[in-house]
Amino acid sequence: MPAAIRARPGASLDTKLVLGCMVLLALSLALALGLITILGNDYARASRNLEALTVYRKVLTAANRLSAERGPMNSVLGEEPAADSPAARKLAEFRALSDQALAEITPDDGSEITRHLVARDKLGNVHASLVTARRAADRLSALPLAQRDTIEIRSVIAGMFGVVETMRPVVVAAMAELTEHDSSLAGHALTGLMLGDLREYAGRLGSFLAPSIAAREPLSAMAYDELILTHGRVLQIWQSLEQQLALHADAPELVAAVDEARTRYFRDGLDLIARLSAEGKTGYYSVTTEQMTLQYVPTMAPLERLRESFLDDMLAHAQATRASSIHWLQLVAAFTILIVLTNLLLLELARRRIFRPLLQARNHIVALAEERNLDRPTRVSRHGGEIHELFAALESLRLKLRERLRLTERLKVQAETDALTGLLNRHTFDRLGQDDSGFADLPIETGLILMDIDRFKLINDTHGHIAGDHVLRATAGLVAEMVRKNDLVMRYGGEEFAIVLPSTSLRTLTRIAETLRTAIAEQAIMLDDGTELLVTASFGVATGRRDGLGWKMLIEAADQALYTAKAEGRNRVGIAGERMLAGKVAADRIRAA
Repeated sequence: MPAAIRARPGASLDTKLVLGCMVLLALSLALALGLITILGNDYARASRNLEALTVYRKVLTAANRLSAERGPMNSVLGEEPAADSPAARKLAEFRALSDQALAEITPDDGSEITRHLVARDKLGNVHASLVTARRAADRLSALPLAQRDTIEIRSVIAGMFGVVETMRPVVVAAMAELTEHDSSLAGHALTGLMLGDLREYAGRLGSFLAPSIAAREPLSAMAYDELILTHGRVLQIWQSLEQQLALHADAPELVAAVDEARTRYFRDGLDLIARLSAEGKTGYYSVTTEQMTLQYVPTMAPLERLRESFLDDMLAHAQATRASSIHWLQLVAAFTILIVLTNLLLLELARRRIFRPLLQARNHIVALAEERNLDRPTRVSRHGGEIHELFAALESLRLKLRERLRLTERLKVQAETDALTGLLNRHTFDRLGQDDSGFADLPIETGLILMDIDRFKLINDTHGHIAGDHVLRATAGLVAEMVRKNDLVMRYGGEEFAIVLPSTSLRTLTRIAETLRTAIAEQAIMLDDGTELLVTASFGVATGRRDGLGWKMLIEAADQALYTAKAEGRNRVGIAGERMLAGKVAADRIRAA
């Protein structure tokens, strides 16, 4: 009996050990199965991302094909009708490439991913716009060259611009669907879009020149302004892209493509545009439209190679991610078998080397999802193997999320800022009267000063638009330095500026406006050629409310005061509801006040 009694505790202990081992084994298996599920989902997501990026690349390629179609079309519009000319054959070839690219993204014939990313109705608009634009081009190119006027040629080219603009919603919709599924793809998707925009605006520079070259006429003021504006957009996009592409220094082909684009296009191509723009002032061109196309289009080829190299690198990364996912999935499956064979030993090992780091990784993932601690480096686990790789991947994800957040902030600043002067732009000014939450802290009662540089058109006509831009920047800088910290200085349009002064009386507004008027009139502006310019400005001041109808009335009052100041001789301060202030009389009135 005592022996039997003594045996029971031993049996009970064995049972507890077995049960404990079974529980631990069950938990280990459950965890292993959970990891397999997570990694399986990662693999499924990586596979979908690869397919989605492939479709997105086709969408970008289609947009590029439509843009490239303008080159041979410009050549055809600049020569006599000839169905079998080199330019006509090239146009037919490019049109076939465009049609093929559009067919490859047609939802009816594509995969499920294609149907999900490509909006059928928007793509239908592209087809309709393309048919209309091509008919107009064919109708005009069938006429003798002498019967084609510049306006008709510009209209046809504008039609092809419209096709590209109609294609843009398709690209944007595809990008939105792509990033909605996986936000980590946003940076790649946006960079691909910007590379397409770079090629499009580069092509437009040549298209703006083509009508005038074909008609052998000087460039119109509108065409010249479009050239300047588009040239600025090209440089702005390239500046942003250089920062993004610098992150891909591990891709030699992409680095080489960047260097080639910098040399071939941003040196040779833009030099050609500058030379033809200068010739456009006289109307005596050294090339025909076909010759311009043959010289300019090859300089844009590096832009297309750059785009293709980036897309190749993007897909290579996606393929590597998918391969990595299946690799880790296989490793975890093998790890599960190892857990079954070694049971308790691996349970303890798993607790120390897997469970605890996974909880840390989970906290990092939650923090990244909530965009917290993006500036704090992720501490890579001291353990090796998959856990180390997991933390390294988290660190890579943190860096990408941080870069995306900074890019978003830069784009927001660009959307609110005037590119020439660095001031807030007209869009931001309009938001002040729209109950925008971004200006909730500003008082409703506010003062407004509208100022306009006097005889600015004469400056442009006499010294050129570059000098005019210099005057705008110098004046904007002077005004921005002289106003109060909480005042908002904005470019209202052209040579006109708006200054919003919250909770400011009409007397104070008048004093500030007169101070600005005097400072501008006394400040000599030095141009690049050494010329000193003295400019003056007229002002209109008013006070009111920035809510609802009050904002419109305030703007109208200030604008009427400015109009009165301009009408009565300029270089004056017009006060809503009062007589103007100007010169010494104004200064005396302000000192008396």
